[in-house]
Amino acid sequence: MKVLLSLPLLVLVACNRSGPPETQTTVPAAPPQQTAGTTAPAETATSAPPAAPAVPQVKGPKLMPVDAARDYPDLAAYRDTLLAAVKRRDADAVIALVDPKIRTSFGGGGGVKALRESLKQPGNWDDLEQLLSLGGTFQGESRDRSFWAPYVYSAWPDAYDAFESLAVIADGVALRETASPDGTIIATLSYDIVTIAGGPSSKPSAFRHVKTADGRTGWVESSKVRSPIGYRAGFMIQDGKWRMNALVAGD
Repeated sequence: MKVLLSLPLLVLVACNRSGPPETQTTVPAAPPQQTAGTTAPAETATSAPPAAPAVPQVKGPKLMPVDAARDYPDLAAYRDTLLAAVKRRDADAVIALVDPKIRTSFGGGGGVKALRESLKQPGNWDDLEQLLSLGGTFQGESRDRSFWAPYVYSAWPDAYDAFESLAVIADGVALRETASPDGTIIATLSYDIVTIAGGPSSKPSAFRHVKTADGRTGWVESSKVRSPIGYRAGFMIQDGKWRMNALVAGD
């Protein structure tokens, strides 16, 4: 009987000694070690786009800029003053600087009144500003010597038809497939003499259709080319001072 009573006590003592079970912590597995002598996988490299093909430069006759007025400080100073008035679009200042009998056509008429009316025509201010910025050369001798601008007119070579040709007046001008600023560039021009393609244009346009001496046909910005028979200005000394005494176009 004593033995039976002691059994529950032994069981109870054993339970109290065991205590709560320990909590296990899961440790993440370490990344695999790279074995010596092996190569890690390379990152995928992004390949660069192929380079655009070089645009060829047109080969052919050129008309390089020339400005003989720079050798004559009084003429250069007068022209600079006149150009400043043109840039301001100050008709009164321009009229005060030119010959009162300025020639404005190859026929009759002329004078400052005709010049003032001419300056009211669309695009003529821009045209006058450009031609006064493009140098020039002298023509004639002694008392009949005069200075003519731009060089596109006064230095034009006789070997090229002035009515069918244009002069590129800048370096690196784009020749495009279409008459658009976004047109594909097929070549570049630098002071080239080009032929008018498709006949003369009677309407103002942002682009001119031209053919180059090496046979390419395309479009160039109108502001980058000039006709040798376009507007030109003549200058002569009057009463000891230079004056613009002619502003004419055509032939």
